[in-house]
Amino acid sequence: MLHSKALKLLITMLSLTALITACGGGTDQTQLERELQDRAGSDILPVELGLVDCPEDVVMTPESVFICNSEVAGQYYELQVRIIDAQGQYSYAHKHYPLQLLNTEALLAGEVAYEVGFDVMVDCGDDEYLVAPIGSTFNCVATRVEGGAQATIEVRLEDDQGRIVWNLVRA
Repeated sequence: MLHSKALKLLITMLSLTALITACGGGTDQTQLERELQDRAGSDILPVELGLVDCPEDVVMTPESVFICNSEVAGQYYELQVRIIDAQGQYSYAHKHYPLQLLNTEALLAGEVAYEVGFDVMVDCGDDEYLVAPIGSTFNCVATRVEGGAQATIEVRLEDDQGRIVWNLVRA
């Protein structure tokens, strides 16, 4: 009797596991989300990648492409995932990049000062990080140290390595 109850319990548990996995959102998805958090998170250190959430209705077949969501510094962050083969191998690409604003402002201040021939201070916002979509633009303000004249700097995030290009917008 005890043996048959244990067998029934085991069969029920295996059936539930198979059902959950077949419907998506199962252990494969959880494993993928954890791996993405570890692997993609190490790409953007020292900032921390939050919990990764992938769609539950994705069919994990070769060449499937989907977006997983996360947060970095409290801001929305995306990873694009592509399933490579039937064994579940995958690749991923960062669709956003976290720019540390103090470093970005210092870089821009030096480059803008070199171009215009006088010292400037640059302000790109009050947050520690700006999480921007790759290929997007955002504005910073350059202020002349002596005199206080201001100009807008249009900044474009080029790639997932954080490279930026900028243009001084003269009024």
